[in-house]
Amino acid sequence: MTTSEGAQQSRPIALVTGGNAGIGFETCKGLLKAGFHLVVCARSEEKADKAVASLLQDGPEGSTAESLVLDLASLMSVRQAANAFLATQRPLNVCVLNAGIMALPWHKTQDGLEQQWQVNALGHFLLCRLLLPAITAARTPTGRIVHVASGAHRLHPEAVDYDQLANEHKSADGFREWRAYGRSKLANILLSNELARRLRAAGSAVTSNSLHPGNVNSDLWSKAGRTNESGIPVAEGALTSI
Repeated sequence: MTTSEGAQQSRPIALVTGGNAGIGFETCKGLLKAGFHLVVCARSEEKADKAVASLLQDGPEGSTAESLVLDLASLMSVRQAANAFLATQRPLNVCVLNAGIMALPWHKTQDGLEQQWQVNALGHFLLCRLLLPAITAARTPTGRIVHVASGAHRLHPEAVDYDQLANEHKSADGFREWRAYGRSKLANILLSNELARRLRAAGSAVTSNSLHPGNVNSDLWSKAGRTNESGIPVAEGALTSI
């Protein structure tokens, strides 16, 4: 779903995963105001199209955006989304890896992986890896990759135990949802740091940074069966990503 093809082509492009709700939606608002053409990613076409319509209705006049179906719980969907963008042969100036789930009960994805690890960490790793040619092709401005991590990485203070992770892909034995969430956020930081190192080593101007959005009162808390009345507003939590 796009508007004004000519205007869209003249704008830098920003892609936001989970751009239909929460911090992602507020991030989209900020990037739209900054003059970016948005690629709003959501798990279904209906959710993505609804977010795009709302953003364009309330955004600055002449704003442009499009929807892209991306279900991080399906590696096939990740590949399809990346291929759909790459097929347009456009550079990608900003890639905000924002979507996530938090402290949910154990569940195995259709790919046979523990859901928090796949949605928060592995799915974003694959998407970023596939989109890297478009990100490195961006010139004005140069590519920027933003990993929305969390201070909750401290819930997993030790190195990732891949043997334990392999066991948790198979069963819920020994699984602790908050520890698993912290592990996935630790993985976001490790990916961002290693990607930044490799980009510098290759002489690339593309940046890769991770962030903690703060203690945000988003709907992730209710989905995790908790409340967070002391948290900052979602719009404030999006400021660092923007």
